[in-house]
Amino acid sequence: MKALYRIVAAASALLAFPALYFLKLVRIVMELGFADGFFDDAFSLEDVVHFIRDYNIELNSESLGLSESVIKTLEPLKAPAISTLVFLCLTVVMVLAVFFCSALTNAKKVNLAFSVLGVVTAIGAIASFNSMTDIVISGQLPLNQIIDAFLTGSSNAIAGIAGMLGAGSLFEFVGELKILQLSSAVVTVLLIFVFEIIWTLSFILINLDEVKTPKATKTKKKN
Repeated sequence: MKALYRIVAAASALLAFPALYFLKLVRIVMELGFADGFFDDAFSLEDVVHFIRDYNIELNSESLGLSESVIKTLEPLKAPAISTLVFLCLTVVMVLAVFFCSALTNAKKVNLAFSVLGVVTAIGAIASFNSMTDIVISGQLPLNQIIDAFLTGSSNAIAGIAGMLGAGSLFEFVGELKILQLSSAVVTVLLIFVFEIIWTLSFILINLDEVKTPKATKTKKKN
């Protein structure tokens, strides 16, 4: 039974990594401004990696257009963005903790604690990301303002002029952002942690029952 518990718990934890990489990470829904209907799509970490590789994009402040004006514009998003990143990193740490605890020890209670913390960090990542996107969707920091900041700070002269003329407002004609949220990748990891909790609790309760049963039998024999 101990071997079964450890194998299933460790294998389940490992499933979190392909889930985070291959499943859809972020979902975006826009109401189309030029036609009736919605644009609903999602992308995975795998899609991002392929995009960066296919277009030979270098990840630095210059290529991302993070000029001083952009950084200043994005200031309201800084705290929830950092919070989201921290919670996602902690979620990955909890996955590793559950895996190594399951693979190397029989410490079910410790594994249960890691699984519970994993649920908390996954929910925290979802909540933090939602609070960040709510700032944009609610209009506190309009998307067209963000686009204009990127265009103005661009090294491309045409893009810079377009940004100064307020070209980001044309985005409203294309569509209005309705939903931007963490998608199935993070939700699947959350469900994996929930499974780990149920799986671990079931074995803890079985062990408690096995410990109590012999004592009850001895008491009956004495009577």
